Amino acid sequence: MESIRGVTKLQKLLFLIEQETEFFEEYEEDIAFNFAPYKMGPFSEKVYEELHFLLQMGAIEATPMDDGPLAGVDDDLSNKEFSITPKGEKIASQLVEILEPEYQTELTEIVESYGDLSLSELLEVVYTSYPAFATESEIKDELQLEGD
Repeated sequence: MESIRGVTKLQKLLFLIEQETEFFEEYEEDIAFNFAPYKMGPFSEKVYEELHFLLQMGAIEATPMDDGPLAGVDDDLSNKEFSITPKGEKIASQLVEILEPEYQTELTEIVESYGDLSLSELLEVVYTSYPAFATESEIKDELQLEGD
């Protein structure tokens, strides 16, 4: 996965890491996002704070992307594609070196399982697997999920 298209997709990937990895259980006190149900499913304001921090550090860059079917959230990160910079790659590789091997495997599996899904496919996974986080969704009906 070279980049992540849109903050909504990034939110959902981080949500899945939080829900499905022991890595998160280990570091929960340090990096808890505290996701809550919102207009497009699980949402955390802390994700925006962390994105701004990484952008200021030069670890990632955000470039405008074309309007997608789910675009239109009112903030400066809503319609961006996020890519890691060479500086960010260096930081990430240093972090990976100190990460327990089982956590490296878990994070790799999350990215491999979900990273290449379209936003609507990813939302379907999240809404189906974690329905409590879809209760406030304004787009759930548009997704036409099985079982609804």
